[in-house]
Amino acid sequence: MKEADFYIDGMSCSACSSGIERALGRKDFCQKIEVNLVTNKAHLVYDESKANLEQIFTFITKLGYTPSLERLEKSLSPKPRANNFLPKALVCFYELDSKLSAKSRLFLSIAFSIPVLMFSVGFMFGFHIFSPKIESLISLIATLVVMHLGRMFYFKGFKALYRLYPTMDSLIALGTSAAFIYSLKGVWDTFMLDTHVHLYFESVCVILCFVMIGKAIETTFKENAKKSANALLELYQKKVQKRIDSKWCEVALGEVTVNDEIKILPGDIVPLDGVVIDGISSIDTSSISGENIPVLKRAGDFIESGSINLESVLILRVEKTGKQTLLSQIITLIQNADNSKAPLGMLADKVAGVFVPVVMVIALLAGIFWWIVRDFGMGVDIFVSVLVISCPCALGLATPMAFLHARGVANKMGVFFKNSASLQALSNTTHIVFDKTGTLSDGLKISHIKVAQSLQEKEFLAIVLALEQNSGHVISKAIQSFIKANAPELFAQPLKVSDFQSLIGFGIKGQINDKSYILGNLQALEGLNFLDFQFEEYSEIDPKLIVYLADDKQILGALYLQDLLRKDCEMMIAGFCKHNIATAMLSGDIAQNAEVIAKTLGINEVFAGAKPADKLNIINQYKATGVVAMVGDGVNDAAALKAADVSMAYASGNDIAQNCADIILYNQNAKAILNAYRLACLSIKNVKQNLYWAFGYNVAFIPVACGILGGFGIFLNPMFCAFAMSLSSISVVFNAMRIQRFKTI
Repeated sequence: MKEADFYIDGMSCSACSSGIERALGRKDFCQKIEVNLVTNKAHLVYDESKANLEQIFTFITKLGYTPSLERLEKSLSPKPRANNFLPKALVCFYELDSKLSAKSRLFLSIAFSIPVLMFSVGFMFGFHIFSPKIESLISLIATLVVMHLGRMFYFKGFKALYRLYPTMDSLIALGTSAAFIYSLKGVWDTFMLDTHVHLYFESVCVILCFVMIGKAIETTFKENAKKSANALLELYQKKVQKRIDSKWCEVALGEVTVNDEIKILPGDIVPLDGVVIDGISSIDTSSISGENIPVLKRAGDFIESGSINLESVLILRVEKTGKQTLLSQIITLIQNADNSKAPLGMLADKVAGVFVPVVMVIALLAGIFWWIVRDFGMGVDIFVSVLVISCPCALGLATPMAFLHARGVANKMGVFFKNSASLQALSNTTHIVFDKTGTLSDGLKISHIKVAQSLQEKEFLAIVLALEQNSGHVISKAIQSFIKANAPELFAQPLKVSDFQSLIGFGIKGQINDKSYILGNLQALEGLNFLDFQFEEYSEIDPKLIVYLADDKQILGALYLQDLLRKDCEMMIAGFCKHNIATAMLSGDIAQNAEVIAKTLGINEVFAGAKPADKLNIINQYKATGVVAMVGDGVNDAAALKAADVSMAYASGNDIAQNCADIILYNQNAKAILNAYRLACLSIKNVKQNLYWAFGYNVAFIPVACGILGGFGIFLNPMFCAFAMSLSSISVVFNAMRIQRFKTI
């Protein structure tokens, strides 16, 4: 099987996207097809032995749409060439017409509709600006111009109808064509029989104008939502300054390889991951992590792609290129999310797929009924009203517009959803399970030190620092961070170490000033005496581990380490408890350490000493009673992450864990997990509001358009129906925009 992502232009409503999905889904070569109405993107899994992409594109083109691997500029019609049958004047007209923007077409349509509407109002009140024949002729010409300006409704609508996949365009095309043909007969009677009947040219013009206005507003907000959700894609620069033979040359990003040196100017985006080799500057990482506090970077510091250089020039040595860079990985997440659909969206698409044919049948039956009861003119009026007032667009936009805005907000927080289904699953969560190490805790910290009476504290720390600077262990990082915070001057002139050795599983050792020292656990110190050193008893919180420093004769001091909790972990757990979500913690650590963390944070249940198989079984047990979210970061969490209904992993964790997770957290703050849940709940609430409005609108107005209140003299004018239909789509778009007001904790 092969996967392909491509664009499909020409879709106007969810009936279009669902029609394409149904048509391709029936083909034996298609295993999976998802078409996103808002982004105009499709994701296809197909058997390349049965069909190639060119054949698939040909099939989609026959359905009335334009597939392409790259985004195409929209064009209303192909450019004609002058020949014997097509005068140059007509070619010039087409060239001028093709240069008109959507806004120009809309303004021209309104301008030509005004006189038609004036003549119609005059007829209803019994006065004429010109003679009936001249007014009907002007109305006919003006209506033809408006229909020409909105001709794509007819091209796409009748083509879709011919292929038996009717869309919203089909409803507009059928309704306005019926009104136009009936009015055309009225013009004939005016000239040939000298009779004056009401014409429906104003309905044709106003319907097309309202639909075009609605589409223009809808398109504007869709584009704004896409830009917000995909803002990070704009950071991906195509050019970069690279050092070549001691000169700086601007080259394409693809020409940069690992170990090349690149220059990042103030205000530039860092396009590739690398290490600073020269310069010092503040870096804005908000586009990646969601944290808006700049970080100072200097020589030796690592900078991730997607960050923004704020102050001065930096020279980087490239460490990662292409798909290995952080920015490239995030962009892949965004693009994959574009092609996904949530269960609610799939349901709306299925409804929209049968909605249009059903509406067409209802309109035809209602038109025939009123033709029999009243007259043919009333039948046409009802037929047009029913077709025009029905709105599959609102159904199709309800889910993708809300999710698009939600992803835009999430991305700014440093939270990236791999698909839309995970957004819906997260909102339904009843249990959330955390791995401890690397998820709730982020390394270790020194809680306390004790030094023998024979040694000064600074002497003790100087010896410890000298030994630990030769180690890259997580314990070493915690110890160096403690010394940097309490005695930073020791880093200026560290003691020199010789004969350094790493005692795997026990500690490290080395010689300083011809004297041997060992730094490690009790097993590393076997045979040494404990004179001049008293072990300290902790009454409340026991240390996770103790690292001792000793020379050849005795223990000189100890460093007590505990788990370093991620920022705002306690607030995050409290937030989930307020939402009545049960919390649990899984850990491979001993029960004593795990219970201390759980008690500190207020977690409901603790499972200590848990192996990967145990974690998987616990997740499955929770799934039997509710919807489970799992947050982990390591290889031992992979099976549990995969089994959970929805899962999260920190980007700083293991690649396997990230591949198994549905949501990737680039924001290292624990409250990002709670904010992601709150955003998911808000988004699903918004989607349901949109769907209720879309369903309610159609259920309420279609019967009225059919004339169900005709006994009370209440009928809907086709022009009002067009306005209501456009307003329905716009209201869904505006409601989805409210998600942008989401406030993080």
